[in-house]
Amino acid sequence: MRSARHAVAIVGCLLAWTAAAEQPAAPPQLPQGWKFTLPSGDAEAGKIAFRKMQCYSCHKVPGADFPEARTSGGAGPDLVPAYSKLPREFLAESIIDSHQYISGALEHYQGLDLKSSKMGDFSTLMSVRELVDIVAFLKQLPPKAAAPR
Repeated sequence: MRSARHAVAIVGCLLAWTAAAEQPAAPPQLPQGWKFTLPSGDAEAGKIAFRKMQCYSCHKVPGADFPEARTSGGAGPDLVPAYSKLPREFLAESIIDSHQYISGALEHYQGLDLKSSKMGDFSTLMSVRELVDIVAFLKQLPPKAAAPR
């Protein structure tokens, strides 16, 4: 008798599970007010990733212990002081899609078409974590370079 009740219960669960599995799933929807926000990163790890990617060869970061002489001849803008004030998401987009917006109107930042950036594509070289951490590193830079004493 007891095993018969167990068998009926198991069959009932299987039928309920099968019926639920056959119903179409609701289409995904964005939550109301949703907006992408970049996760917080680790600024110290970002400095390491910045060094690993050799970003300093194009971008000067005063006070960050990177080589002062840029091997690219300064193809990218100096990343202090204004860059730390920009939103994290904009900084990430500037790295991911460097051709979307070019910060600075100086011609030496632009490619030969005078529209795109000279910055290369790092999407195959950089992990998402490295991107998040580099943005954290850029955000913690002092808003103004310290005046020389």
